Amino acid sequence: MFESDYGRHDELAQRYRSGANWFYWIAGLTLVTSVIGLMGGGWRFFLSLGTTQIIDAIATAASEGVGNAAKVIAMVFDIFITAMFAGFGVLANKKHLWAYILGMAVFFMDGLVSLAIFDWIGIIVHGFVLFVMFRGYQAGRELVTLEKAMAESAQAAAQAPPEPVPAPASSF
Repeated sequence: MFESDYGRHDELAQRYRSGANWFYWIAGLTLVTSVIGLMGGGWRFFLSLGTTQIIDAIATAASEGVGNAAKVIAMVFDIFITAMFAGFGVLANKKHLWAYILGMAVFFMDGLVSLAIFDWIGIIVHGFVLFVMFRGYQAGRELVTLEKAMAESAQAAAQAPPEPVPAPASSF
């Protein structure tokens, strides 16, 4: 086991967690943006989902005719969607790489919503976040490989027979 393995492990683990934690930022800021939007506020965070913004816009328009029930239904959808992203964050931080990939794919599709409505800032932010998340995913792949190699090395060292102790030299 080399000291450089531990240093590399720490570096990869940090980059991996940094990328995976973006799922929490997406969920949290999207939920705050949704609450603000449904309450009539006119601003949003750059990092929020276009899908929930469309849901909220439809609910706000529909609430003029059917009342606040549309906004309540929209909030339920928003909570479901943001909980899904928080779940991706939880699973990704537990090194479930499939959750990382699935979360990035869903976020990419949400970026296509931003593209469809010509939200250029949303497109740029989606692109940046996907880049950081992809780097985190790559670090995760390397991390899993390194951890496997470190475990195999430790197991081999534990199974190796002890080195013979040299007999003391006689004084004759």
